[in-house]
Amino acid sequence: MRWVPIPVGVDVGDYDPADAKYIHLMRGSRVRRGLTGLVFACTALLLPSCGTAGQSAEAERSDVVLVDLGDADEVSAWTTVNDPVMGGRSTSGVTFGDGGLVFSGTISLENNGGFASARSPQDPDIGRKASGAKSLRVRARGDGKTYLLKVGVAGQPWSYIQRFPTEAAVQRTYELPVESFQPVGMRLDPDPDAPRTLDPSLIDQVAVYILDKQQGPFEITVGAIGAGV
Repeated sequence: MRWVPIPVGVDVGDYDPADAKYIHLMRGSRVRRGLTGLVFACTALLLPSCGTAGQSAEAERSDVVLVDLGDADEVSAWTTVNDPVMGGRSTSGVTFGDGGLVFSGTISLENNGGFASARSPQDPDIGRKASGAKSLRVRARGDGKTYLLKVGVAGQPWSYIQRFPTEAAVQRTYELPVESFQPVGMRLDPDPDAPRTLDPSLIDQVAVYILDKQQGPFEITVGAIGAGV
């Protein structure tokens, strides 16, 4: 049966309901309305699924914990190395408090000194967990001073460093891109023999430094060091 268009300006009510053409026209209209409702219903069902998939993908890009400093036993294994090894007079110590490693002390510039560091024990498992990482993350509450994260590489004399300025009394996560780490030697000078780019899978030690002539007292509480993959 052929569709019968309704002329412009003519009300549907003007058509005789007994007319077969009219009945066919109205049925077609109802079918079209039914299909439109079906499309909207399907869309409503699909949209939440798409949102959930996006949230799941975001969740998968979560932080991988490399060193959990919310554990007092983990903190007790850390040691400090300060500038007195080179004749300086800076002092520092590590304690467990406020849910993390509290690294604090005083930087002195006497006798050409000016640095302090807190270091984890060597652990090849750090690199295994960091394999494929795009960034390293330091969750900490700082004091407004700039600190440095140093990562040691298994079996090599060089290491890699990156600075991160902190916000005073603010707990936050500092994200350090892997490609921004710089290779250095024993005295933190550039090492021309080291690969230019850090391979996170080779990390076997982490350390936090303060230097750059930042004289006076300092304190940073580090809750964890992680990796973003």
